[in-house]
Amino acid sequence: METQHELTETITVSYPIPFYSQQVDLDDANLQGFKSKEQAEHWQVRGCGIASVRMIIDGFQLDRSLPLSKSYGELVYEGVETGAYCDRGWIHKGLVDIAGRYDVKGRTFRQSSVTDILSEIENNRPCIASVSARFNGGKLDSNGEVIQPGGHLIVVTGAVRKNGLLHCFIVNHPSFNTHYNWANHCVPIDDFSRSFSGAFMSFG
Repeated sequence: METQHELTETITVSYPIPFYSQQVDLDDANLQGFKSKEQAEHWQVRGCGIASVRMIIDGFQLDRSLPLSKSYGELVYEGVETGAYCDRGWIHKGLVDIAGRYDVKGRTFRQSSVTDILSEIENNRPCIASVSARFNGGKLDSNGEVIQPGGHLIVVTGAVRKNGLLHCFIVNHPSFNTHYNWANHCVPIDDFSRSFSGAFMSFG
């Protein structure tokens, strides 16, 4: 009896995307660029957008053998000063503009599908996607409410196909919680799809 082998194809961008956490090392004398421990603690809960865009910028900078971006805190302050942050979170166009200051060109997408993200990855363009934290979209929270897609920003660096079908995305998922800092994490496409808001950015 002939055995059918599963064909697995992994697609990754060529840029050396580093992983950055939202957490701030409060023992760091410079507090990673924050002006006080109170501000560091405030922003590490809200820092997914800056953590993600730093990963993108520094991936391109490493590829070009250029200096890395500003510190975590400095980029947060820059983002706030330039209007990249509002009471709903990080504004995608604002994050693209921050990357643009390092000559990293980006685009924003709305009402998109996972196929659109895959297309960008196939064209060697890493992405920042809006998903529910920890890919819990569609599940029930502690109050019994359905968790809606979006609200958290993560970096997509690759994808895996099995027998021609999209199996998972390879992502860097930053968090202020050590347990949920996931580098090069393969998230099943069903979990990603339920968590994806349809909004993302691509760079390159």
